[in-house]
Amino acid sequence: MGGPVDKKSGANLEYWGVATNRQYGSVKIVIKARYARKTDDGRYDAGKGNTIGVITAYCKGMQKCPNWVNQ
Repeated sequence: MGGPVDKKSGANLEYWGVATNRQYGSVKIVIKARYARKTDDGRYDAGKGNTIGVITAYCKGMQKCPNWVNQ
């Protein structure tokens, strides 16, 4: 990951950003990451010496990101 963390809770990190498109405008983006070998519930393990990384990313304030965000 790069840049400053916008929200941190233990090994759980959140990065906030904006995706823009000249034709359609912009949307707020949230990226959730885990900087640890295992998830809190122990369900996933990245292996010795590795970290999990990005868990999910989504558009804030809407149920589905516009298609242009994924292009």
